[in-house]
Amino acid sequence: MSSYEGHEGLNIVAIMGGTYSPIHNGHLRVAVEVADLFALNELKLVPCLQPVHKSMPIVSTLHRLEMLKLAIKSDNRLTIDDREIIRSKPSYSIDTLRELRSELGESVSIVMVIGMDSFLSLCSWKDWQELTLYAHVFVVSRPGWHPSFSDELNNYYEKYRASSIAELQCAPSGRIWFEALAPLDISSSMIRGLISSHRSIAYLVPDSVRNYIDENKLYLQENTTT
Repeated sequence: MSSYEGHEGLNIVAIMGGTYSPIHNGHLRVAVEVADLFALNELKLVPCLQPVHKSMPIVSTLHRLEMLKLAIKSDNRLTIDDREIIRSKPSYSIDTLRELRSELGESVSIVMVIGMDSFLSLCSWKDWQELTLYAHVFVVSRPGWHPSFSDELNNYYEKYRASSIAELQCAPSGRIWFEALAPLDISSSMIRGLISSHRSIAYLVPDSVRNYIDENKLYLQENTTT
């Protein structure tokens, strides 16, 4: 496993989970911005088999993995970690983090990248209060967006809030950091809806992914719950 060793601090391994059905330029833009921010040699994209709070993806795991491979082909910092696919059961982030911590030991900083929407739903995740035992939580937020947290989530955030991003580089886990990025306003459900309506998805996904979707006639019957 390749990771970046900064001039100070620990080696860093970043992971970014998702259904990736399909992967799109919004996902990729966040991934490369995080890779740039930490000067990473590797950021792991972790496709899930079955998202716990959503229906099973309407295309096969094989198709989703192939689209991921095509999308990241031009950036060797982005890799695929298929452990949740191999696990062959609903995907829980805490299980992935526990596995990674066991594999990597205590001298590596693990940074789990999630969107603000996911952070707002964190209290519904399995063993969510244990996430910071195994990793840092790096939350991608939109500039100027200040959502309201529940009391429980706010207490959790205040307890583990980092005062600077350097704290994520100097400890293996235990901090929450919000980073305001200017995201591309793209979602997988929007792309699936466009396809099912026979509209173009040009410039929303890499050309290689768009060609793959066309060739395999994917998402022609939309299911917006996945």
